[in-house]
Amino acid sequence: MIKDTVIELKRDFIYIKRYIKFWVFFLCVSGTMALYNQYYFKVNKEITDLTHVKNQLTAKNMMLKKDISRLSSPDRIGKIAKRKLGMQPVDYSKVRFIDK
Repeated sequence: MIKDTVIELKRDFIYIKRYIKFWVFFLCVSGTMALYNQYYFKVNKEITDLTHVKNQLTAKNMMLKKDISRLSSPDRIGKIAKRKLGMQPVDYSKVRFIDK
């Protein structure tokens, strides 16, 4: 009875030994695929986050350009020049041009 059990265990061990390389390879490939999948989702999330930040910065850039164009308009600069600096518009009849 013990002898039969030992013989059966030897057969099982031979069977396991025969396919162990296959199982090790399968586990290595499966582990590699799991790690790659995890890395892929991490990179995909970073791309999504960076795209969101880019869109926010683009919108802010457009708002700032709008502010620049509003602040640098000639009408606004003229009003500030008259009010704060006491400047007057140029009267070309009083201007003398000098030729070289």
